[in-house]
Amino acid sequence: MKVKESTKRHSADVCVIGGGMSGLCAAIAAARHGAKVVLMQDRPVLGGNASSEIRMAIRGAAGKENRESGIIQEFELENIYRNPTMNYSIWDSVLYQSVISEENIELLLNCSCLDCETANGVISEVTGWQLNSYTFHTVKAKVFVDCSGDSILAELSGALYRVGRESREEFDEYAAPESADKCTMGNTCLIQVRETDHYCPFKAPDWAYVYPDDESMYLKDHHIQRKSSTNFWWIELGGEEDTLRDAQAINEELLKVAYGVWDHIKNRGDHGMDNWELEWIGFLPGKRESRRYVGEYILTQRDLEEGTHFDDAVAFGGWTMDNHNPKGLRHIGYSSTHIKPKVPYEIPFRSLYSSNIHNLMFAGRNISATHMAMSSTRVMATCAVMGQAAGTGAALAIKYNCQPSGVTKLHIRELQRELLEDGCMIPGLKRNALITSCAEMSHDENAILTNGVERPFDGCENTISINDGSSLTLLLSRPAGILRMALDPDFSRNSISLHSRYQKFAMRAHVFLDEEPLKMPKNLLRSVSIVEISEKGIESCIEISENRKPRIFHKLKADTVKVVLRNLRSWGGETVNFFACDVSDAEE
Repeated sequence: MKVKESTKRHSADVCVIGGGMSGLCAAIAAARHGAKVVLMQDRPVLGGNASSEIRMAIRGAAGKENRESGIIQEFELENIYRNPTMNYSIWDSVLYQSVISEENIELLLNCSCLDCETANGVISEVTGWQLNSYTFHTVKAKVFVDCSGDSILAELSGALYRVGRESREEFDEYAAPESADKCTMGNTCLIQVRETDHYCPFKAPDWAYVYPDDESMYLKDHHIQRKSSTNFWWIELGGEEDTLRDAQAINEELLKVAYGVWDHIKNRGDHGMDNWELEWIGFLPGKRESRRYVGEYILTQRDLEEGTHFDDAVAFGGWTMDNHNPKGLRHIGYSSTHIKPKVPYEIPFRSLYSSNIHNLMFAGRNISATHMAMSSTRVMATCAVMGQAAGTGAALAIKYNCQPSGVTKLHIRELQRELLEDGCMIPGLKRNALITSCAEMSHDENAILTNGVERPFDGCENTISINDGSSLTLLLSRPAGILRMALDPDFSRNSISLHSRYQKFAMRAHVFLDEEPLKMPKNLLRSVSIVEISEKGIESCIEISENRKPRIFHKLKADTVKVVLRNLRSWGGETVNFFACDVSDAEE
């Protein structure tokens, strides 16, 4: 490759490739923990499969108690606040804001990674091409985190990777095929439609396929109903081809199918869709599977079903092993089989970094897992929590000047502790509550605030409720550094929407005429006055308003011995709910 005058050079601690859910969370987590980050994204928007370009719903672990938290929860709450009608363009802006507001992140949009320099098992730099500026960008970094989904750095760096399905025998996976093959799950072209109050005609393009009856569509469920309206996930092809090298041909075939499906719904039979119009079809398909890295540990079907415990667990999953037939659309009937894992199952840090490229990490659908395990870990909420773990781990590698494997060997407890402090869940681990007591609380209520569980669990809400408009006093046993409040974002989502389909991750597949906008979680803290009182009785105060974060961190003055939270206000509930409210030393 020629080095041209149009080359810009960047230096960072951590370079993240890919700006989907995993890459966003990796970049933000690393930046918040002090690392200088360059985020390289090959699209004009962030979000990957969840962006306006593809519009796939974000899904994660089963069970409301297992809802993913941490950075992805911040995205969701900010989106509810700014985007109650669930518009995808506004959702794009929410994700964009989340990155540009971090001072330690340099964002390179429209920049495709196309080369890297590797020597002695270490990547020194990557090169990307920014399409809209006609500029090459080289990024030198100490740690590289590949969240591209396609494992772009695998072939470029010589990292070990796998493609396709393992044999049943290799990992003792009963749901795997008898013999290994190169088949994968396919790509999907999604459709979004809108209800109107008038008749809307539709004329299909000449190149669209014609599906005269349901049988010709391989008996796929295409009825749009309010309770469980399809997002046309089954318009899926490419699993018997190479989803990388054949991507454009697969894309063109999917467009013929997608326009043909809508033509069938509108014009071929009575589907009750006369007043519905085609709002959007994705010209960029969503991809489920391509290359998977080989890490220090390969996660398997057995790990997910049996709930294998890992000492280096840093994330969790809980979606079914949702294994799509390689034939996709052309498989007769339902195109996927579902195997329930133990929920939640653990994901080890060793599955998030390469076994042979020492400073290469990854998160997303490309982690070190078998095809069967990946059929569950691939969903975006799971990718997000893995991304946050990878980014936090990368920052620790920078802090201690070690490789990611060194974090596993020497600093895994610190990594787990940092993730818990940042609001993530790691199955079986509790956050260590720190020094404080609440003057207005009973012994039992103070016990809830310090139990280390920051979500509903095992039938217990784990919250204390403070009447809207009242105050809470924190007594410090000694001066401390950081006030931390873990708030109630309504894990059930009942206060956000009455519709069950929006009580998962609230973005819509289709637009109904009479939909109600989303509401902020009613018991989440909206505003408060934080009053610090020193040993000498001197008061200082800051105001927080329009809060939509699930956790608030506030640095205290060195001589603070009492904190009063005055005039606590909710987002419409009778109470403000806390999972935790305590203080820590400044260095923690």
